[in-house]
Formats: sequence, structure tokens, C-alpha cells
Amino acid sequence: MTDPTADQKDFTKGDSNRSTARPWNPLSVDPVASRFSSYAAFNGKSVTRPFAPHVSVDTALIDAHEQLRQQIVGQFFPCTGAVSAFSQKHYRFGLYPELAHDSAVGAVCHDLYDFCHEFPVVDDHFITFVAMFRGPVIQSEQHFEDLLWNQLRAMHSCDSKFFVWDKNVDPDPQSHQFSFSIGGRAMYVIGMHPKASRLARTRPYPTMVFNLHEQFDRLRARGKFETMKQTIRARDMSFQGSVNPMLASFGENSEARQYSGRAVPENWTCPFHQKNDTK
Repeated sequence: MTDPTADQKDFTKGDSNRSTARPWNPLSVDPVASRFSSYAAFNGKSVTRPFAPHVSVDTALIDAHEQLRQQIVGQFFPCTGAVSAFSQKHYRFGLYPELAHDSAVGAVCHDLYDFCHEFPVVDDHFITFVAMFRGPVIQSEQHFEDLLWNQLRAMHSCDSKFFVWDKNVDPDPQSHQFSFSIGGRAMYVIGMHPKASRLARTRPYPTMVFNLHEQFDRLRARGKFETMKQTIRARDMSFQGSVNPMLASFGENSEARQYSGRAVPENWTCPFHQKNDTK
């Protein structure tokens, strides 16, 4: 199996001239973001590149996806939303350079813009985007948390040049209505990594999951959100023997506290601030 943390030379080989302008994606003509783009789908048999069909699929991406899919659908995974998305193949994914590295920041923004275009509205299906990173080696939960927020800060700095914050959520991470925004759409972020204390958050290498916030609003409006939350709690209890203490406060506190997966203390302060020059 290919090591996803292997040298990036093969990862970028032959990809530098594949930029194609797409009006919905302001980074589609950015040479670095386009070069490291990794937007992929799974059709039930193989990994495909929806917006770059002429680009050969990296074997490391195929192996990373195989590991990910096996984790979600090949065992009793607690999150029913993830299981639904993967079972129905309503998910997209990519494999990127090191988490919080400049090349990974632009590439993930690039691919999330494609994701938002491919799924302009939310229907009854759960939809998710998974960004996997080739490194670095994670030393602790705190180390991953720092990298995750560095990545999100840098993504917002890039995104704010083109899009406004989703008006349906609050940009203040202390607010109970906070949600991260990219491409003008709110996203609930889930961090996964090798040092995670929660089994459901454990991955061989750094991973960030982006869920369209509209899905949770739709569930609430239809009276299904609480049922889903209780089901996840029960499955998490069976999976690990305890309920995720951060999930217990979902909707009752800022969701920023849940992003990294670390059980943060009550006095935790989110290291994120919206840029003042956001248009």
C-alpha cells in the first residue's frame, strides 16, 4: 500500500499544466491551487476526477480512499451521517500536501469551491467532503488542533478575497451560532488524526471533514436532528464505551469546540477570528 506521507514529487508529476478556468471557482486559474487540487469521487468501482478527467488518479489517493471507505462502511462507525453519505456515494475527497502548508490551503479551498458548485442545494441525502493530508506526523491532540486552526485561518484568509461569510451563521467562534464558512456556505468541520482519543476520530494521518451546515438545519426543521444525535450517541457508546463529551453539547455551545476532536476545557478560547476586510 502506498504511504500517503511519501515524498510529494510523484504527487505533483504531470499535474502542473492541468488548470482549467471554471467561472464558479476563483482558484481554478491559480497555478499552485490547481496543481495540488485532488478533488475526487467514487463511482462504486473506481476513483474518478469529476472536474479533471484527463488527469491520471494518483495511486496514493486511491489507497487513502480505500482505507477511509473501509473505516466508514466496513465497521460499526458511530456517525450515521457519514455512513449514509458513503453508502450512497454522496461524498467527495482529496489527498493533499501537509496540513496547514500553503499548497494544501489553496488546494483545499479550490476543491471546496468545486464541491459547493457540484452540490448547490441540499436535498434528503447527506453530503460530505473529506480532505486527507500527507503529513505532518502528529505528535499529540494539541498539535493537531493547532494545525487544524492554522489551516482554517489560512483558508479564511484566502476565501475572504472572493466570498462573504455565510449570513446564516455567526463568524464569531464564541457564538453558539458559529460555523466555519467557505465559498459563502457554512461548513461543520470534523478533525481526525492518529493521536485522537476518540476511536471514531482516529485516522492514520491528518484528516478534515467538511459537512454542509445546511444539512443540520434541514434535519432540525424536519424534527430529525435530535433523533440523529441520540442515535450517534448510542452508537458511540457501543463503539468506545462512552459518549463523546463534546458531542453532548452540540447546539448548546459553539461548534468550534468540537472541530479538533480534543475534549477542550471550559475556559478554552478559539484561536480563530474573522478577517476585518471580508467583503
